[in-house]
Amino acid sequence: MVVRYKRFRRSANGSVVVEMALILPLFLILLAGPLYMARAAWFYSVGQKAAHDATRYVATATQAELRTAGGGFNEARVPAIARWIAQQELGELVPLTDGIAIGIQCDGEPCSALTPTQVHTSVQVTLHDHLLGSLTMDYLGSTDMTMTSEVTMRYVAQ
Repeated sequence: MVVRYKRFRRSANGSVVVEMALILPLFLILLAGPLYMARAAWFYSVGQKAAHDATRYVATATQAELRTAGGGFNEARVPAIARWIAQQELGELVPLTDGIAIGIQCDGEPCSALTPTQVHTSVQVTLHDHLLGSLTMDYLGSTDMTMTSEVTMRYVAQ
């Protein structure tokens, strides 16, 4: 004879909702962290590629091309074109970032008529944390992360 005690049995209705309410915020935080870091790695990768391509363009330009004026903001033409190359590669990040800065130098100075020995390009991309902004503000003091990609090459053109 099987005796069932229905009076003492508890109903399980609603327990899934309670468990989900307790676990869902933890899952969202665990998902948001890797997504933010993947986005930061993507921004850095694009910045590094843009800096490399701009540096390579200036490092392989001839001396005659370096002496040619005609760039914007009183800049020689070759560094202006190299800056444009970097801006085109960084164009996909513009809607997603708070700021982009590109600096191109030859031997520590703006590229000019002198023949450089080294070309240095620096690309700074500022990533704003839109997803966990309040949390990063509390722990880090800022919601911005600035990533700097720097590339230095020897001037090879003659």
